[in-house]
Amino acid sequence: MRRPTIITTGLVALLGVIAACSTDGATGPVETTQFSQVLSLPQFDSTLGSGAHRVEIKLVSGSLTVREVDLEPDDAEEQIASEVTAIDPAQGIVTLALGGFKVSYNGNTRFRTPTRSRVSRSEWETAISAALNAGQSPPVQARRKQPASPQAPNDASFLAADLRIADQPDDPKIEALVADANLETIASPPPLAILRVFGLPLEITSQSRLGRRTPGGVPTGSVEFQASVNSVDVAGGTMTLAGGTVIRFGAGTTLDPTGDLFSLESTASAVEAGKVVRAEGRGTVETAGPPATIAATDVKVEVD
Repeated sequence: MRRPTIITTGLVALLGVIAACSTDGATGPVETTQFSQVLSLPQFDSTLGSGAHRVEIKLVSGSLTVREVDLEPDDAEEQIASEVTAIDPAQGIVTLALGGFKVSYNGNTRFRTPTRSRVSRSEWETAISAALNAGQSPPVQARRKQPASPQAPNDASFLAADLRIADQPDDPKIEALVADANLETIASPPPLAILRVFGLPLEITSQSRLGRRTPGGVPTGSVEFQASVNSVDVAGGTMTLAGGTVIRFGAGTTLDPTGDLFSLESTASAVEAGKVVRAEGRGTVETAGPPATIAATDVKVEVD
């Protein structure tokens, strides 16, 4: 579930509030269900052994423990998201809560705030310093162009091409290009393995979820899914997600208590009332379709 939006008063006072952009008449892409195939550690290891792959790593806040890591389609950028704990304007360095990682910046870096897409370096540094002096840890996203090959696992350098202050904190995250050299299996766990990225020893444990996103179709076997709910058939024990994917509920399906809705009946009522309802969960592909049918193991339903 999203955390509450936080914009510090210091940042607002320094940088102002952006005007809302009108979207009248705009037509966005049609949403489809997002799938992620669940992988075992040997499967994950084997995939990295086939060459360089882009991964998105989400970490347990305040630690270097991997909460989930997904092999994902290639991208043009690498990214580190965390909260700033210190800034050194003279050296052009911000220190992050994520393992004390240091992100460098220079005169070629683009600086952004929650309300402006481009500000000067001095404005950005002043905003960060003001938040730190107020006892806050402003969340930032540091981005750079993705290199042609993975950076050496112990190389902790990261020169940001783009630094933006986020409008709300989120779980620490790294998106980067990696290969088999980045993964170290442990002979005597725990942890099960170390995924070393930018010099950070990220721990994969028995609680870490490993997956592979498959935007171009439905994988087989165990999968994770996420999408908005289009309709609910209470009598049939199913919900239909964006793109037509059918999620089948059975006797063994559990509804996540951290969600907003806890039954098909309440989900149906919310959808019929015109609310934006989203579902995410795990299950087993019964038919690849289209439309795909997934027997759900556990489901979390939220109302945006």
